[in-house]
Amino acid sequence: MKTPKQRRPRREGLVYGHLERVSRDLLKDHFGTVQRYVGKGSGIYALYRKDRLIYVGLASALSGRVRAHLRDRHEESWDQFSIYLTVRDQHIKELESLLLRIARPKSNVQGGKLFGSRDLKNKVQQAIRAQYKQEVAGLFARSARGAKALPKGNKEEKEKVLQLFPEGARVRATNHKKSFSAIIRRDGQVRFDGTLYSSLSAAAKAALGRSVNGWWF
Repeated sequence: MKTPKQRRPRREGLVYGHLERVSRDLLKDHFGTVQRYVGKGSGIYALYRKDRLIYVGLASALSGRVRAHLRDRHEESWDQFSIYLTVRDQHIKELESLLLRIARPKSNVQGGKLFGSRDLKNKVQQAIRAQYKQEVAGLFARSARGAKALPKGNKEEKEKVLQLFPEGARVRATNHKKSFSAIIRRDGQVRFDGTLYSSLSAAAKAALGRSVNGWWF
C-alpha cells in the first residue's frame, strides 16, 4: 500500500490582500464596496500623485484612514492610492519605517526610525580610514637606511595586524576558560597588561608563559 504523499504546509505571506494604484474617486463614490472587501483590516497604504509616491502610512482600519486623507492636509495632493492588508502587525511599524527611509515621500514629515538597529556607518568609516592611513604610511615610509631595522617576522606580523585591525581595536582571546584582552596601537604594536609587544604572538607568550601562535591560541 502506497503511503499517501504529505502536503507541504502552505506558506503564510505577510500581505493577504491588496488594492493597487486605484483612483481616489473609488473612495468618494464606492466607499461601501471598498469597505466590504477591506473591512477594518490593518496594514500599510500609499498615496500617489501622477504615479509618484508622496506619502506612506499605516493604519488599523485602512479604508477609513485613506478616506480621511480626502479631507485633511493631503486633500489636494494625491489622485491614486494603494492598500496592503497584512496578516500580522508586529513588524508593520518597522516595515513602514523602511519604506520611508528608502522612498522618502515628500509629504511625510517624519522619517522612519529603525528601533534597535545599529548604524554601521561609523564602523565602516573607521575601517576605511585605518586602511588609508596604512596605505599612505607605506607610500612615505622612511628609507631602509634611515629606519631602524625590524626582524622580518615582526615586521610582517605588524603589517598584518594593521591591515586587519583599525587603530585602537581591542582584541580578545580565551585559553582554558581564561580571557585575555589587548589593544592594537597605530604603529602595529600590541599593548597587553600595560606592556608593549611587537606582535600578537609576543603578547600571547607573555600571557601564557610559553611560545604560542598569537593568532590562534
